[in-house]
Amino acid sequence: MTEFTGLDIIGGLIAASLTVMILSYLIGDNPLFRLATHIFVGVAGGYAGTLAWHNVLQPGLVQPLLDQGVANLASGAFLGTLEGKIVLSAWVLVFLLALKLSTSSARLGTPALALLVGVAAGVVVGGAITGTLIPQGLAAADTFAPGAVSPRTGDTGIERSVNVLIMLIGTIGTLLYFRFTSRLIPAGHDRWTQVMEVGRRVGRVFLAITFGVIYAGALSGAIIALSERTYSVIDFIRSFMGSF
Repeated sequence: MTEFTGLDIIGGLIAASLTVMILSYLIGDNPLFRLATHIFVGVAGGYAGTLAWHNVLQPGLVQPLLDQGVANLASGAFLGTLEGKIVLSAWVLVFLLALKLSTSSARLGTPALALLVGVAAGVVVGGAITGTLIPQGLAAADTFAPGAVSPRTGDTGIERSVNVLIMLIGTIGTLLYFRFTSRLIPAGHDRWTQVMEVGRRVGRVFLAITFGVIYAGALSGAIIALSERTYSVIDFIRSFMGSF
């Protein structure tokens, strides 16, 4: 027999209540659903803020100043070092970002925000190129070598040729779909343009299939989460009732 403590009972009741409140959206938008979503957003925001404080702000901004002491800060000895200049620059950027909270001073915080967005974009793009685009390109090129892939997949001969052909057509068609140009050529006057248009239509088909698969995966994941959450609530009720 499962023994429940007071904390277990409170946690189970809260989890069951939030689950029912979220599932109430099945009958339409209502105050219970909005309350549950507000709670989730608030908890997520609080958790993100806590992580930002403990992992970024406190060790990178506050702790270095506390470690140096008032004497070093007053004499400027710490600010004359490289670490001090970095900390000072970080505090200046934080102050400028805080100015965005007011409409009258928001313009002064634009350079700091632009720097933040630029650095983030550079990191994301660089990571996407080195961690996704190049490895995926090499992997795609590797799939066109039957001698390298067939021992791992087991398919040989015509089966492997068909798979490679489909992948090649899908890759080229998808790339052609995202080809944009400002040069307008009347239909029928450029055979190459007609070929490109056919490739774009093929790429559109492959994109539709891809988005369909992604949507099916998201839907199946949602159904699995719903089943797990429903079973968890039912199991809690059964265990709770059986403890008496």
